[in-house]
Amino acid sequence: MDDNHSEDNNETVNNSLEYDSGWYPAQLWQRLQEFRTEGHLVDVTLCAEGKEIPCHRLVLSACSDYFHAMFSGAHSESKKDKIEIGGVSAEALQLLVDYAYTSKVTVTTDNVQPLYEAANMLQVKPVENGCEKFLTDNLRPETCLGTWALADKVSCQRLFEKAKLYALKHFEDVCSTEEFLELPVDVLKTYISGDGLYAKKEEQVVKVILVWSRHDLRQRQRHLKELLECVRFSQVNPDYLKNITETDKVLAGVSGIKELIKLKDHGQSRHVGPRHIQKEEILVLGGTAPSKYDLDGNLLIHVGDNPDIYRLDLNGDCVNISLVPESVKETAGYAACVVDNDVIVTGGISSGKNAWQYKPSLHSWTELDSLNRERCYHGMAVLREEVYVVGGRRGYHRSSSHPHVEVYCEVIDNWELVAPLKQKVCEFGITTCCEKIYVLGGRINLKENTAVVQCYDPTQDMWTFATPLPHSTRDINACTINSKIYLVVGELAHVLCYSPQENCYEKMTGRLASWHYCSATVCGSEIYITGGYDLPRHDIDDKVPLATVQCYNASSNTMIMVNNLPLPLYCHISVTVPKL
Repeated sequence: MDDNHSEDNNETVNNSLEYDSGWYPAQLWQRLQEFRTEGHLVDVTLCAEGKEIPCHRLVLSACSDYFHAMFSGAHSESKKDKIEIGGVSAEALQLLVDYAYTSKVTVTTDNVQPLYEAANMLQVKPVENGCEKFLTDNLRPETCLGTWALADKVSCQRLFEKAKLYALKHFEDVCSTEEFLELPVDVLKTYISGDGLYAKKEEQVVKVILVWSRHDLRQRQRHLKELLECVRFSQVNPDYLKNITETDKVLAGVSGIKELIKLKDHGQSRHVGPRHIQKEEILVLGGTAPSKYDLDGNLLIHVGDNPDIYRLDLNGDCVNISLVPESVKETAGYAACVVDNDVIVTGGISSGKNAWQYKPSLHSWTELDSLNRERCYHGMAVLREEVYVVGGRRGYHRSSSHPHVEVYCEVIDNWELVAPLKQKVCEFGITTCCEKIYVLGGRINLKENTAVVQCYDPTQDMWTFATPLPHSTRDINACTINSKIYLVVGELAHVLCYSPQENCYEKMTGRLASWHYCSATVCGSEIYITGGYDLPRHDIDDKVPLATVQCYNASSNTMIMVNNLPLPLYCHISVTVPKL
């Protein structure tokens, strides 16, 4: 045996090789397209509205559960060469077949409705999801009612709730559209009956009923009484009612209108309570804003300064702007809460012991007794009508979080230290729930976040640990609705719901926009999430301030956008106050 042969025997023999060229999937799609164009191996023709679309059973079955079931052999269509597809447009069917061969489809304003209905019926889930996203992203006053009806038709509860909430929020704008004038009476009744209808005054509801009726008075006059039964007449100005029933011939001609109005005086009206959503407004205070210049290029606002207080209605519209006085200059790192309709503001990076009382109804500021400890990026909560100030850190000392807690005694204008946190923390979420204060997550020091949840019982002046968050996080806002705590903002991609009674967390709907260093406040069963910033390039701290206002409805687990803030803003505070 020669030496070469001996060396060959000692080499390891590789009996297999897994090879992936990388080009095959794209090549496969291209070849399938060519087969369809050439008519090669085509074995079925779909028909809709007189249009014939040749294709392959195998491709359709791979794309759609509907066709998979149709061609499985149990249906008569499995043996037919031509199949009529009823209930879909020819254009939508063509788009879906093209999608089956290309995995691509273009959704437009013109084709979204027939395409959505066809994708829903033929069970092409990716296209259905794409249409839903397109409709959600394009909710407008002129589209929301149509989207509401379309979502109901295809039984998409998620889109239904979003479109409904959007329509309720934008009542005034929706009622000025052509789409509103064409509403069927049953849809209009549903629309104007809800507690969540954003009518600034109940008189608006009366006006839009009359506008809708006059659009086709001959056909619609008979519906006037049933529509007027949806009005909360107890909330309508008596002088307005007297004047309109005497001067408006259409309204005066409604049989039994005077009796219907009188029922409100005896509490017998079908809707005796106010639409609760109209009671409150939102104050947005301080924060960091981008530089602002006038038309001549002169600097008006420097980065970091926002001297304004914005009062927003629950549609996001700014109804008033006022200035923070020079004596209350701090706008970064402070906290605020509302007690007895007044706003208490404490702390800040450079004025950590300061405390102020702001009366929104009078736009007056009063300096309170100084805090016992310097605080910024701390938290405040109201429990049993008492104001608590919790945790935080000392000014620019970013690594000096502390556990101290104090409560304000209004009688003697004094802050009293109570039991400290079990773990020092700043940039946390704080809320009251079930007669206790909850402090959730936060930052321990410059490099370390925590998942710890701490709970304060005022009857025992004691903090205990509760079930920790699913993961460590900071810069979160905690809001309580119906004995449940909802966490938003920061690093969370979704709303996170914590139930103290069930002692568990549940992931809810996702955010619509980035919400780093946003602020959040509760109005009824809704959470308004204002401003924040985006980080488009995650390798660089390149903050892009946002003016967005996201509204989360806890009852329907739905998130929509409302109108923007007057300017992009982050590191601000928002609180809920009574409507002026």
